[in-house]
Amino acid sequence: MQACALELYQRMTTFRTVAQPLLVAIALALGVRSAIRIYSIPTASMTPTLQVGDHIVVTPYHRATPERGDVVVFRSPASRNDLLVKRIVAVPGDLIETHSGRLFVRGHAVAEPYVLAPMTTGNVPSQVVPAGCFFVLGDNRANSFDSRQWGVLPAGLLIGRARLVLWSSGNGTLPPQANAEVVTRPDIRSRSLHLDRLFKPIQ
Repeated sequence: MQACALELYQRMTTFRTVAQPLLVAIALALGVRSAIRIYSIPTASMTPTLQVGDHIVVTPYHRATPERGDVVVFRSPASRNDLLVKRIVAVPGDLIETHSGRLFVRGHAVAEPYVLAPMTTGNVPSQVVPAGCFFVLGDNRANSFDSRQWGVLPAGLLIGRARLVLWSSGNGTLPPQANAEVVTRPDIRSRSLHLDRLFKPIQ
């Protein structure tokens, strides 16, 4: 009887030793999955920061406040079913305008080393960004559908901040795209990877 009890105790101890780390790993994986999303980039509107085929990690803001310079994914004000990725260039209360294709915020010219071609922002009429909204632009100003066309971005449409290029397949065909849905089963085996873009921070 005691031998059976001892054997049962040993089995339970072994089960706990194996099961507890496994359950913790599953819980962490579920937590990470709910905290981050992965999107692919199908167009060149954010070149050179993001390239066609990049797969980016996006985290929700939660309590953090979006800031100028953040690259964000959001639902398009023009079509709520589409997702876009752009850079916040002005926050609530900012006076924004352009002069000769150069961006000015609060009366000062903005240094934009991330822009593909300088002096290509085009015409942005002088305006103050209203409360609860942001002004967003693509880094490839000559080829971007952004606040210049559809106006300011309501904060309620923000999904999260783009943090990292996880990998780049160089073709942009893997969903979700910057205007599609979430990656569930990424398959990168048949695609050529750009090793220089692996785990590249988005700035």
